Amino acid sequence: MESKIFNDLEAIKLGIAIEERGEKFYRKSAKKMEDEDVKALLLKLADDESDHRDAFQRLYNEFLAQKDQFSDDYLYDQEVSAYFNAIANSLIFPSDEEHSKAIESITGVKDVIRIGIQTEKDSILLYTQLVISSKLPEAKDAFRRLLREEKQHLIDLQKIASTLS
Repeated sequence: MESKIFNDLEAIKLGIAIEERGEKFYRKSAKKMEDEDVKALLLKLADDESDHRDAFQRLYNEFLAQKDQFSDDYLYDQEVSAYFNAIANSLIFPSDEEHSKAIESITGVKDVIRIGIQTEKDSILLYTQLVISSKLPEAKDAFRRLLREEKQHLIDLQKIASTLS
């Protein structure tokens, strides 16, 4: 994959893509579940991911309109760019093709919860880095809020995992 320079705008775009994939994963997984409590949690998580995507999209649109006010030097950090490139290669939730394969391979609640837990952990790592590296205060605030929500998702999924044999 060719190297890309990441700035706050690109990081926000990455967040949009991650949240879209998360929403798809949880919605498609919910359709495969028989347990109504698990199905309800997955649909709630899907709705949350959709809300996160919308929040990122609003933030992206705001910053895109103001882009000329910032120099690329202000928005760019080489070390952060390398980290985001590594994240972008896996996009936390897999590519569309991998996503379809992952959904097809789900045989039960354990599979969904295992995948969900890992992706929420990956999201937490990403959003933590975004809070640290973002240069725009509004972006930092948005990333902090999303970080808290992703941590709650992890807690919710861990609760279900603890009840499974």
